Amino acid sequence: MSARSVDRVLDALGGLLLPPRCLLCGRAGQRPSLDLCGDCESSLPRPARSLAASPAALDRDYAPFTYAFPMDHLVRALKYRGQLAAGRVLGSLLAEDALALGLHLDVDCLVPVPLHPFRHAGRGYNQAAEIARWAGRALGRQVLEGALRRTRDTRPQVGLRLAERHGNIEGAFAADTRLAGRRVAIVDDVCTTGSTVAAAAAAARKAGAVTVDAWCVARAVAP
Repeated sequence: MSARSVDRVLDALGGLLLPPRCLLCGRAGQRPSLDLCGDCESSLPRPARSLAASPAALDRDYAPFTYAFPMDHLVRALKYRGQLAAGRVLGSLLAEDALALGLHLDVDCLVPVPLHPFRHAGRGYNQAAEIARWAGRALGRQVLEGALRRTRDTRPQVGLRLAERHGNIEGAFAADTRLAGRRVAIVDDVCTTGSTVAAAAAAARKAGAVTVDAWCVARAVAP
């Protein structure tokens, strides 16, 4: 039995023991184990185009949802309130959409955008890694957590102007040799200006990645 088949059996058993419950409305979730009901899933905001123009370091820049209600509620629940179940929902949604578009066919591995060790220690987990873990599981793709690392503790990007965002994050990542010769998808929760994923992609290319995509669950829209 393949690893994906084993995962499906475990999901089915887990769903029987602990039925899924929608994180947004509290009603029954979707079998076997998605904590999101069908009505709430259908209400998630989608952009006109999920593939956007890519910065130079990226081959594709992909985000299946718009960062607006109720998607923003799920992202914040994972990022700031420690609801790890939201990571499974977001990773599963990302994988479902990537699978429908066939994006996984051009990717060997998923690499989450890392937190600086100080910030990781304070939060206790990396939200991008939680998303990547469940997306990789659904797509049958290896997740290389730690293949990217932050070389300095940057200021939060929220509230910074465009030029400040680029300067804040430029050169803040390094990648190891596991990415050499690989087709990489860098995974993050929200893309605003693309500065973070572009800087991470530059580090991945320097380490020898053949192609680099950015997969973000949601894209922020300028007011």
